[in-house]
Amino acid sequence: MRDLFVSRDFARVWTGTLASSLAMEMQYVARGWFVYGIDGLSRDLVWVSMAFTLPQLVFSLPGGVLADRFSKRTIITVAHVLNATVTLFLGILILSNNAELFHFILIGILNGTFLALSFPSRQAIVPHVVKQELVFSALALSSTVINMSRVVGPAMCGVLIFWIAGGTKSTQYSVGVVYLIISGLYLFASMISWSISVPGRVIRPQSSVKPFRDMLELTKFIKHEPVVLALVLMSVFAYMFGHNLNVFLPAFNESTLLGNAQTLGFLLATLGLGSIFGSFAVAWAKDVSNKGLWLVVIQTLWGLSIVMLGFSHRMIFAFVLIGLIGWFAGAGMALNRSLLQSHVQTSLLGRVMSIDMMAHGMMPLGAIPIGILADSMGVDFAISVGGGLLVVTIALAVFGVGARRYLTK
Repeated sequence: MRDLFVSRDFARVWTGTLASSLAMEMQYVARGWFVYGIDGLSRDLVWVSMAFTLPQLVFSLPGGVLADRFSKRTIITVAHVLNATVTLFLGILILSNNAELFHFILIGILNGTFLALSFPSRQAIVPHVVKQELVFSALALSSTVINMSRVVGPAMCGVLIFWIAGGTKSTQYSVGVVYLIISGLYLFASMISWSISVPGRVIRPQSSVKPFRDMLELTKFIKHEPVVLALVLMSVFAYMFGHNLNVFLPAFNESTLLGNAQTLGFLLATLGLGSIFGSFAVAWAKDVSNKGLWLVVIQTLWGLSIVMLGFSHRMIFAFVLIGLIGWFAGAGMALNRSLLQSHVQTSLLGRVMSIDMMAHGMMPLGAIPIGILADSMGVDFAISVGGGLLVVTIALAVFGVGARRYLTK
């Protein structure tokens, strides 16, 4: 694993990803805390989450086409600059006492669009900057850096809000300051990404650029590869019923655990800490056999842990379960991405990773009914239902497309 950081370009990719992911995770906490404080409704959290994730359904595949055709370094850099700009604008609105729910929705749409167009490039550039034999570990470490941000980002954001505002929502100044910091992180990510020496471009004649043909090529590939289709579906269901736990943690923290901004930050940090250990476990276990079977087991345990969290009303038990959920989530997603990319040639890698980003955009399809259920039956009950649905849909993904013999052997 140490050999990976001998490559300056991989270190720069890793650092840029850390900075941008840190910014995004801080934004989750600041946005959730501010928006939930407007009317105290879980569905408001769903609306702002939808604004961020739905553009990923529309623009992820075009982002994959861009990644397979043009300089990945340029795409990543420009996207970070744009994210820094719009986040700075929202921070100014907050500090000037003019921010409303509509602004969070609008900026969320822009943030989600820029992320969707750049995420496939950020993932697909990894094989360009490391040796072939190190790709599996490099991809796992790329997932690890995202999970690291889930520790530092939420904790930093929660502590800042609690410290500056005295743990109350009496002032918007603390949230505005956090948004300025987030903008700075995006700007730093753009500068470090531009310093990568490898453009990360697949050598193809530019005169043959035909986006619709590229998308059709991807569709045919997935259709004839049941193991790839199963992995894609498992990623989709994980985002719909596993990762949307992040959307409802502000409500669960305040209404069920009776916590504040600081405890919310540490809950999310515990989730991220577990994810780090889970991702590192995948990076260290690159030679373990039956990786597909391990993936099925890990994601099943992930869903069951979420079910148990819904029944936990004590803070100490919630922290333990959140840590376990983070471990299963980190290991499951890192293993899924590594297995997915190991079945795909480099010329298709950007488009395949765009499918993973589209899966992230499927979160609202799970969050909307769970949000409605949370407001009517309680957020604790809704979280448990979401965990149960994750377990059921994993079975559908494995057995429904004829991939059982590939994933469970």
